[in-house]
Amino acid sequence: MRLFGLVLLLICLALPACISDSQKDTGDDRPPAELYLIKGVKYMENGRLDVAQQDLEHAVELDDKNAEAHNVLGVLYERINRTGDAEMQYQRASALDENNYAAANNYGRLLCAQGKYDQAMELLQTVIGSKSYQTPWLGLTNAGLCAKSKGLGADADHYLRKALESNPNFAPALLELAKLSLENRNYLSTRAFIERFESLNGPVAESLFIGMQTEQALGNAKEADAYRKKLQQQFPESKEAMRSLKSHATQ
Repeated sequence: MRLFGLVLLLICLALPACISDSQKDTGDDRPPAELYLIKGVKYMENGRLDVAQQDLEHAVELDDKNAEAHNVLGVLYERINRTGDAEMQYQRASALDENNYAAANNYGRLLCAQGKYDQAMELLQTVIGSKSYQTPWLGLTNAGLCAKSKGLGADADHYLRKALESNPNFAPALLELAKLSLENRNYLSTRAFIERFESLNGPVAESLFIGMQTEQALGNAKEADAYRKKLQQQFPESKEAMRSLKSHATQ
């Protein structure tokens, strides 16, 4: 899976936790609300957000007490920039089912994006502390991102490393740790995180730019130039490619 945006990836990765194994069955004996929920998720995964919205809203209309439907509708509303509506859906999902940690995780991440750090961290701590949440690395990574946004670099590093302990192959945590290491001038650690990230996920514009900066800082002009060329060839329209051109021109 390519990482085109960390926040988007974290939203999408929350979806499997929203759908129970029984709901994945393709039989027709389930309640209509569940069928519309599954259809909505599939359309969202395929980028058909307009159709997904219709199906998910219909699922909620048919069963307003379906916490999973409210949570996934919240994800959809975030995708189409209806943040206020997304927040209400996450609140509704959590009110209906206090053990819906996917909704709590999504809501905590959304609150952090709005700068409501303390409220966000309180929710995310609930997610992290749960032994029944099946994807704890999501909550830990979001907690790390939130701590970083608040300016708490040491806390961010702690949460992100815990995320990797939970899932050593979780590429977003690796990329975020690479960023932190670069900021702290721990260049050898940055290189190691970038190499691990790209071996799992493949290169993205951001990882290539970080790799270029890292090799420049280590005095490896040839390696830095290789990263720069790869960035410009594979992601020529990215902001990182533009920045790499500017930095090269000033050298």
